Amino acid sequence: MTNEPPGLGPSDIAARWIGVRRHQAVLAVLALVGTSDGLLRTRSLVEVAVTAAIAVAALPVGADTVGSAVVTAGRYALRRRWSRLTVVDVGGQVIVESRDASAVHGFVLQHRGRLDLNGQDHRIASRLAAFVDAAAADGGERGYSMHVCRRGTTKSTVLLAPAGSTAPAGWDRDDGAVFAATAARRGTSWWLERWWYLRTDDHVACVLRLRDLRVSSHGALLAGLQDLGETATLSVHVTAVGADRARRVAERAVHRQRSDRATTVAAGFRTTARLERIEARAQRREVDVAAGRALMRLRVYVTLRAASWPALRDARDAAVRRAADGGLRLERGGGRQSNWRTDQLTGASPRWATHWITSADFDALRLPSHDAGSGLDGIPLGTLAGGASFALDPFDLYGAGLVVNPNVVVAGAIGVGKSTVVKMMVDRALRRGRRAVIVDPKGEYGALASRYGYRAVALGRDGWCDPFLDAQDGRSLARAMIASAQGQPLTDEQHFAFDEAWETVGRTRPRRVMRSLAEALRGSLDDPASPGRSLALTLRRFVDGDLAGLFDGDDEPLTLDGDLVVLDLSAQWSGDAMAVAALSAVAAAQRVAAASRAGYVVLDEAWALLSDPHALAWLRGSWKLARARGVSHVLVVHRWGDVAAVGDEGSAQRERARGLLRECETTWLFRQPPDEARDVAAALSLSALEQRTLSELGRGEALVRFGAHRSVVRVTPDADDRRIIDTDDAMRV
Repeated sequence: MTNEPPGLGPSDIAARWIGVRRHQAVLAVLALVGTSDGLLRTRSLVEVAVTAAIAVAALPVGADTVGSAVVTAGRYALRRRWSRLTVVDVGGQVIVESRDASAVHGFVLQHRGRLDLNGQDHRIASRLAAFVDAAAADGGERGYSMHVCRRGTTKSTVLLAPAGSTAPAGWDRDDGAVFAATAARRGTSWWLERWWYLRTDDHVACVLRLRDLRVSSHGALLAGLQDLGETATLSVHVTAVGADRARRVAERAVHRQRSDRATTVAAGFRTTARLERIEARAQRREVDVAAGRALMRLRVYVTLRAASWPALRDARDAAVRRAADGGLRLERGGGRQSNWRTDQLTGASPRWATHWITSADFDALRLPSHDAGSGLDGIPLGTLAGGASFALDPFDLYGAGLVVNPNVVVAGAIGVGKSTVVKMMVDRALRRGRRAVIVDPKGEYGALASRYGYRAVALGRDGWCDPFLDAQDGRSLARAMIASAQGQPLTDEQHFAFDEAWETVGRTRPRRVMRSLAEALRGSLDDPASPGRSLALTLRRFVDGDLAGLFDGDDEPLTLDGDLVVLDLSAQWSGDAMAVAALSAVAAAQRVAAASRAGYVVLDEAWALLSDPHALAWLRGSWKLARARGVSHVLVVHRWGDVAAVGDEGSAQRERARGLLRECETTWLFRQPPDEARDVAAALSLSALEQRTLSELGRGEALVRFGAHRSVVRVTPDADDRRIIDTDDAMRV
């Protein structure tokens, strides 16, 4: 009882009595009476044989009875087994004709990501419910259908509605989608029905019907039917009943169930759990209809296609098994393929409806919960669960209005694919003519640089760089560098001395800024009471001390040009100079990346900047200029605990670090240990389902958050990518 789905269960359209279908009960009673009469009174063997046949007809066969199967077989043998489907565009309206003819409009749901991860599927369901409620309130019966269609590896969700309808918010009018939803060409198509399948001139198809649902772990009842292969189409058809008739139908259903239960008890039988559930659903429907909800007949079909019958049979059996694993039962429909094929079409009468539902059940159905990806073009970075390719570029996201800034965070444990996706992202950007500058603390981006004819530049070995931009930004950067080097903020006296020195130096903008500042404060070294003495001592570290050669030197500074610049900081990695070197390298990288066109600034081992309060303060200011400069910052965080270790709990520094990460509109979250997954969830406000998904990711899989959208992506490098991403050479040696 506790695992019973909220809206649907075993088929409750068919009338039941004492736990079985009424016609079965009637046949069983007739067989019992007739057999007794034939044996005890007339002693007629003919009468006994007839009543025995009636008894056999009442026996269940799957979802049917022997009698209904015989009737189906007879109809199949006697009728013409060719069926016709005509879909044409006439005067701006699409006409679908099979048993009936109707004019329909097509609407396509424009969604990205996996809707259930961030709750957008609930909003879509509520809009659909309001849409059908408004239509049902006008009276009469109207048919609607929703289809999850596949075109290769791309999925789309299509809503078909009667002509003149306007779709809910989030659906775009596209009458061409009718052809995709019906899997038909323009004009007339003929289908030859075989017992288990339908044949056309170029393929075979099989139609399966949903019989009932058992359990659903995530509340999305039809989720198990949305990923059955590249040639599968899921169709959900509802026929809304007019408001007045809906109330009468709902009331009669409750009365019928109560009468059946009373009859069952009076006959000495116990009520079954299924009868109790059906009665409970009928009562809930009555309440929903009284509250203004639309009452609908429901039927759910899955259409599979293949080039040959053996391939189709294998796909059908696999679909039935996979659906059963998700708590769903699919019927094969022997002898009824043509009827079921026709019944899928919008405008067809609901002859094969299996469930009564109300518009409140749309939330439980959760039809468009598949992963639609980013919807962007480009060279893919990975694949989605359904096999569709996934392309992502921060600048394309910004151009499409999906994010408000182009900054990116890549986080995950060691060896799960962080560096892989970063290198692939940069590689695809370079192919599109963008620039990239990589601050490489571990010296592992050399192969990527070599591919494009460059080599990694090691600061202090190959030369020094001038990281200062314009006067105002250069002033704030120099302050941050000095504060980071001395391990504490500048005092008021130091601020005063620095500003005086900068006014002197800034007017001429010398080639060697740090040396010029040190020279301007040289006189303070001989005066122990001078407020600029400690400042001058710190500046001497950049000229002659442990930081010498990075940002000051006798030769000309490095010319950082070209489409790809890799700044190798492996010599400073894990040393005291790491934060200062990384800060200055990022400043230089921003200038290079923004010099002429949009570009990336990749900062691996981002904890070095996040853990330094002075570097963090400068970086936050620079972050807000990313759009103006055309720069996408890519922060690579290996352990989320490094972020949690920034400052004390509740401190301003930790909140600034978390705020900086929250301002990254694009996030690649790879697998994290359970304890770190909780930190990620708290820092980025993940939903419960997102947190569970993060903990269940495999190697190479990532939860990608881009704006309001979410996708689960398996990073899939190709042969060219593997030449630049391999970081396991040492382990193999």
